[in-house]
Amino acid sequence: MPPSKRQPKPETFDQAFRSVLKDLRIKKGWTQSQLAPNAGYAQNYVSNIETGKQDPRFSVVFNLVQTLGTRPDLYMKAVVKRTQPKPAEKRARIKR
Repeated sequence: MPPSKRQPKPETFDQAFRSVLKDLRIKKGWTQSQLAPNAGYAQNYVSNIETGKQDPRFSVVFNLVQTLGTRPDLYMKAVVKRTQPKPAEKRARIKR
């Protein structure tokens, strides 16, 4: 059976919001326990944000993002990018 040509679905905004935050934290090499006190929050609060159990205010997310060394506008751009469908691959045309 040939591999599926279907593109993976883009993330929902909520999924992208959480996964980009987690990716930034991991990229910095921090655990939730390291991020939380540096940003002024409890570790379980950061965990609840990343798992979708709590919806933080924008000011909290921006504080977390800035603590991770990223500008909030770049964070939001990454979130939006993950919610967009990926462009389909172009097929090579055969010249005759």
